[in-house]
Amino acid sequence: GTTDSSIKPQASEHLPDYDREHRKTQFPQGKKGIVYRKRAMKAAMSDITPSDIVNDESDSDSEDESDLGSEGDDRPSEISEVMSSRMSGGDAESQGGKEDGEKKELTRWSLLRSTMTPLMKWIAMGKQRKVGVDKKVKEKSEKSKRSKRKGDGSFTKRSRSDVHRKSLRELAGGPQESGRISGGLPAQLMDRKARQSKRQNQKSPQMLEISLPQMRDMQDDTIEPLQKFFEDQHFDAWHFNVFELEKLTKNHSLWFLGMILFEHYKIVDIFQINQAKLSNFLLNLEENYCYDKSAPNPYHNHIHAADVLQTVAHFSTCGPIQKRLRVIHGFALFVAAMGHDYKHPGRTNAFLIHTQNEIAITYNDMSVLENFHAASLFKVLLEEDTNILSGMDNKELRTFRNMCVKTILATDLATGFEYVGLFKSHVTTGHAFDSEESKLLLMALIMKVADVSHPCKQWGVHLQWSDRISEEFFLQGDLETLNGMPISPLCDRSKHYLPKSQCDFVDYVVRPCVDVFSEYCKSDLWKDTMQSNYDKWKGMIEEDKQKKESGGG
Repeated sequence: GTTDSSIKPQASEHLPDYDREHRKTQFPQGKKGIVYRKRAMKAAMSDITPSDIVNDESDSDSEDESDLGSEGDDRPSEISEVMSSRMSGGDAESQGGKEDGEKKELTRWSLLRSTMTPLMKWIAMGKQRKVGVDKKVKEKSEKSKRSKRKGDGSFTKRSRSDVHRKSLRELAGGPQESGRISGGLPAQLMDRKARQSKRQNQKSPQMLEISLPQMRDMQDDTIEPLQKFFEDQHFDAWHFNVFELEKLTKNHSLWFLGMILFEHYKIVDIFQINQAKLSNFLLNLEENYCYDKSAPNPYHNHIHAADVLQTVAHFSTCGPIQKRLRVIHGFALFVAAMGHDYKHPGRTNAFLIHTQNEIAITYNDMSVLENFHAASLFKVLLEEDTNILSGMDNKELRTFRNMCVKTILATDLATGFEYVGLFKSHVTTGHAFDSEESKLLLMALIMKVADVSHPCKQWGVHLQWSDRISEEFFLQGDLETLNGMPISPLCDRSKHYLPKSQCDFVDYVVRPCVDVFSEYCKSDLWKDTMQSNYDKWKGMIEEDKQKKESGGG
């Protein structure tokens, strides 16, 4: 039959460049359009002109089926043959004509591109996309393999988030898993034979090598006493003597405990902490813990920070806490314990507010010292040489900072009853502490108890802390007297009575939080030790009372 001439390509002396819009109008739709496109492709491989294609209508109907091919035909289509012949260089006829040159070649390929069906284009795009997807999958697989190499220590975001979901119990394994030996002594403090034995018995050691020179004044003759010290008491034991550790480490108890804990709980590996920066951070805390370095505080100093850190480490071994808290909670707790009194001026909040100190003005008389400690701590954490948070992404950093700041703010004694009451209601109602908000409450109480826990320690440690806090109060009282100010409670040397002040401290501050915390952890250890010390103070009061009565009689 005849074909409408309005939709046929116009005859011309050379092959036109058919673009997408031309194809829609210059070829008919349906089977006949496919026939025209196939014929045009043939023309691109020969000297046939477009006029020959559209004028040869004699047997177009009979050719429809033969050109389109029958369903299930396994033979390659003419389109595939034409394209493959062009990709391989074409036949001799298409390669032989040199007189037309580049012009003929370009016009043929223009017609070939113009006659490519949408289906063929989609197939080509799909193949290209598949190659790109396969490449990405392969790269991701290789990256995953590299991250899992033995001893690599690197963590992808995916693998690290998986570790974040692990509890402290899962991360704090046995001695070989945690890299401990002889009660948790770091690898750099073992003698050569002990290190060799450890390497033989432990296929994948977790401890990082820490260079001794970073520990400043520590000499080789301190290694053996430290080994013996940790054989007698583990670093997370309750009856731990931080003053003895301070003496053995030559005033570096905070540095030493920080290094041990960060490696024991794999925090160094998980958060990709630079070892030198961790050491610098701990040394910075030790050196600048007191606001006035020329007049160190008797109580609020780096030894108190080390004591609170060790106490938090002990609480972290309790079953309910290990089960609820993940590694990022432990990380935040340890850092908060280290810096919860950083740059302490040795004065109380009330004194700073009354004297309109710059710190009180800055924080609007609200939790003055606690806000100051948290802000000062994060200034150090974000400095280049002491930034141990550089391995975190923005989301992790915001989460960590929120935990750390709120935990430090909870140490304000003025907010003690609020936290204790809320925690007690959670424990009484059987709250599971599964939500992030409830975990923050748990962390806050852990820090509060650790901060005021010295009445629950062995008598010798408790007595030394009692003398130190009294002396710090007296220094404030002396300053108040010098400036003609009213002397604050517990700050008057002439009226102070240590047994009575410690009993009041236990009754009004320590006992309420220790009782509810012991109930949650299902442990009587801290309560029993606290009561034993309390009874000793009460005995002193009774003895002094009897002496006074007998002397008066």
